[in-house]
Amino acid sequence: MKLRVVAISDTHEMHRQVVVPDGDVLVHAGDFTMSGTLPAIYEFNTWLGTLPHRHKVVVAGNHDWAFQRQPAQARALLTNATYL
Repeated sequence: MKLRVVAISDTHEMHRQVVVPDGDVLVHAGDFTMSGTLPAIYEFNTWLGTLPHRHKVVVAGNHDWAFQRQPAQARALLTNATYL
């Protein structure tokens, strides 16, 4: 059995311009926003929902401020991935 893991990071709200390879697991290793706003997280989550990967894992980076300032609200917006 093979498991294909796709890892990306530092998309800084440009994720819709990234060609993401198919795989079983998508890991976004942080900095998916520029300034960590809740609307940016909402939009990122919407994009995640369009991807075919069975499992999606997200880690916040230093630009993803809402996960420090408003952790409950930020996590609640991230419904299309597992947040670590």
